[in-house]
Amino acid sequence: MSEPLKVDELPFELLVNGIPVRSVHLCCAPASDDFQVLMTDPRLGRFSLTSAFELEMREEGSPWRPVTLQRLAKALTERGEFLQAEDLPKSSEMAEHWLFDRLDDVDIPHRTSPRLNQLTGQGECLRQVQKVLDEARVPHRVAGTVFVVPSAFRARICLLRAGFRKSTIAPTALVEPVSGRAVQLIEHRF
Repeated sequence: MSEPLKVDELPFELLVNGIPVRSVHLCCAPASDDFQVLMTDPRLGRFSLTSAFELEMREEGSPWRPVTLQRLAKALTERGEFLQAEDLPKSSEMAEHWLFDRLDDVDIPHRTSPRLNQLTGQGECLRQVQKVLDEARVPHRVAGTVFVVPSAFRARICLLRAGFRKSTIAPTALVEPVSGRAVQLIEHRF
């Protein structure tokens, strides 16, 4: 079923089995170009109106008059600012949108900004840390300037021997001597 279109302000007053209704939903009927009129009841939930319901409507200043479901749907679509059945999405279109229109399916190449790396020295700092950890055979994962290692103590010793110094930012952070960039070590078993 397609996503229903809510009609918040009815262009007339509407009674369904003697109960006043302030808003309805329009939905494209399956396998046709007609509309279904849906209403929501606080106790019953949303349901489709059928010809078994007693429908009455009145426009401002006129008396109540019985109306058929087809006439009600026609009156709603006529006043719905050129609303046509083909304007509402079909259920197959909605399903296709949900299944295939995902942002992560779009092929956008990831590029680092050489200008940003030149300005901040972050790229050189990351390469230096990775070089030291690779030479010491310390497995690691990188997320920005955070390095996840199985033993923070061992990685810290290797980096201190390579010229890194303790940071004043955090006890687990070290500063790379050339760029002055801080890197963080986090211990996590792989």
